[in-house]
Amino acid sequence: MSEIILIAAIAQTNGVIGDRGQLPWSIPEDLKRFRQLTLHHTVIMGRKTWEFDLRKRPLPDRRNIIISSQSLQAEGVEFVRSLSQALECTDAKRFIIGGASIYRQALDVVDRMELTIVEGNYSGDVFFCEWRDRLSDFELLNLDQQDGYRFETYQRLVPT
Repeated sequence: MSEIILIAAIAQTNGVIGDRGQLPWSIPEDLKRFRQLTLHHTVIMGRKTWEFDLRKRPLPDRRNIIISSQSLQAEGVEFVRSLSQALECTDAKRFIIGGASIYRQALDVVDRMELTIVEGNYSGDVFFCEWRDRLSDFELLNLDQQDGYRFETYQRLVPT
């Protein structure tokens, strides 16, 4: 099934998604969910996410596509110049995994969003795009409240 899925963990109050290349929180269940959802699928990310968050290591058992304006090469990953080029590389299930500018670009084309909303106000240097005003384009399919965070799944109402 060809589907574009945005997956992100976001601080509820201020939209922080990262701090100096790291997640500002430690939620093992979120990492487990991320792995379960993305395993054996394509993950698409920006260069900074690949360099800082993943430390230039591809995620195992996934096709890793990195968007970069620079000419780069690395074993186990593919480099493309744009989100549209990344999406054209495969018609399989594709997960948009960050960072901020890639999320912003992808919001118009994603079919589904798998979000972890982390309660609290976190300091950070990377913020998720404005998405709450776009929720009228999506239907909340699932909400799973946990202690200190919740998993939310949204499906686009009209396919792109």
